[in-house]
Amino acid sequence: MTAPVAALPDDLFKEVQHIFRQTPALLVGSGFSCGYGLPGMWALGAHLEAKVGPGLVSAEAQALWAKALPAVHDNLEAGLNTIPQGVAGREEIVAAIRDETAKLILAATEKAEREILALNPAELAPVRLLKMLFSGAPQNSECLPVITTNYDTLIELFCDLAELPLDTGFVGHRRRKPRAGSLFQTQYSRSWAPEKRGGMQIDHRPCKTVRLHKPHGSISWLATEHGPVEVLNADSDAARAIVVPGPSKYQDALVNVLFDSMRTEMNGVITNASALLCLGFGFNDDHLQGVIRGRLNAGMPMILLTRGKTPSIEEVLKTYPHVIGVFSDGSGAEIHWRGTTMRGASPLWQLDDFLKTFLE
Repeated sequence: MTAPVAALPDDLFKEVQHIFRQTPALLVGSGFSCGYGLPGMWALGAHLEAKVGPGLVSAEAQALWAKALPAVHDNLEAGLNTIPQGVAGREEIVAAIRDETAKLILAATEKAEREILALNPAELAPVRLLKMLFSGAPQNSECLPVITTNYDTLIELFCDLAELPLDTGFVGHRRRKPRAGSLFQTQYSRSWAPEKRGGMQIDHRPCKTVRLHKPHGSISWLATEHGPVEVLNADSDAARAIVVPGPSKYQDALVNVLFDSMRTEMNGVITNASALLCLGFGFNDDHLQGVIRGRLNAGMPMILLTRGKTPSIEEVLKTYPHVIGVFSDGSGAEIHWRGTTMRGASPLWQLDDFLKTFLE
């Protein structure tokens, strides 16, 4: 089935608008940041190919890296997973991958943020989206949940530009530590309210925040001997607390208290979500994909906007025809909905066009 944008069925518009009225949880993948010049997996792989080898010291690490390099060139994460755990030289390679990944993302994020700050915030699609979702959340809700698998700090910046209160799970000022106990807690505002007898009393009311879940870590998280801390605008040479692709990805998430807590919170968000909006997410993260599929099996609505379809996305669309998928098709868009495929002239897979067409 094919149809131009002008002929998109009214029921599609109604379904998209209904999903947004449910205030979907937001899942942001690497495709979102690529739109602002951040490197994707291919660019990261090329960077690691060029930088990791020359920095290795031990003969064991050099031999391991040389053996893995052809597979890394073909597929970054699959290639890195050929490096076996427990062998001599592995930890040196993992440390080098983490260091070079952080350097690349830090430089690209700084450039992207400079360019974003030169624009009018009111015209930025992520700012408009965050404001729309935040204001649409029920008054008694504690938060707007956002999950990102990206290391960069673009979501944090867009929250600031939208003037929305942000909770990253850390507390403090210059060296922010993960919150003890549960990473995320209900925030309260304090105000004076009249009493029945004519006096005034202090009233504490829950106030919404954007809760940002970063299961793979962040370039703003530093690894210290006392545990991870969040430091904003830090020029420190300390290692960044990020889960790198390949051999340490799930090991880090399992053995590190912070990553384990963040993943638990993230699972709770998806489990309780009334709907899910995915931006630039390729469904290549095994853990996230498994949790999401469980909810899709239960009929959870989902909208997916991204440039291209990965094999995992193709399989999701086939298995769950209720998922709305919008992808690039030349200068236009390919839309999957209720088992049909429609094509239109406008690039509706881009957030700005999607918002203007369906919601604004």
